[in-house]
Amino acid sequence: MKNRIKLIMASLMAVSFLIPNILAESVVAEGAKLQLLSKGFSFTEGPTCDSKGNVYFTDQNLDRILKWSTDGILTVFMSPSGRANGMFMDDKDRLIACADEKNELWRISMDGTKEVLMKGTDANGKLFNGPNDVWVHPNGNYYFTDPLYRRPWWDSPMGLLALRMEKNFLLQILVPA
Repeated sequence: MKNRIKLIMASLMAVSFLIPNILAESVVAEGAKLQLLSKGFSFTEGPTCDSKGNVYFTDQNLDRILKWSTDGILTVFMSPSGRANGMFMDDKDRLIACADEKNELWRISMDGTKEVLMKGTDANGKLFNGPNDVWVHPNGNYYFTDPLYRRPWWDSPMGLLALRMEKNFLLQILVPA
């Protein structure tokens, strides 16, 4: 019995080492080489892309959102950016950004117009800690994380939250139990 348990454990360990390697190898095409595109960033976060393939990402400490276009040109898309962190592009090519500076969630159109979807407090008036990453479900619900960053106004993390959007109006904040 002990030998069988050791064999099972050894098999599980082997699989646990192989699976990440198999998955990692499948991310980069065979023969492809990684190439440095640019330097000079402080703290990059939140990569996402629009329907044309342009890549947007934040340089949070420098308070800006950058755009790497499909023709290889790097530009500043928005600055200041509310210390944007995690981002997601919705199905209408609007950038959804966790704006950490004031604990807000923004929707940004491609012309740079910003709409604050959520200000820094939950339904009970308690400050969010710092929205970090965001995802928009195809049904229109917004999900974001609000991890504990040891900020003075929190005694516990909020975890995962959801916003339900209909016709561009905030209807309710859903907080899981």
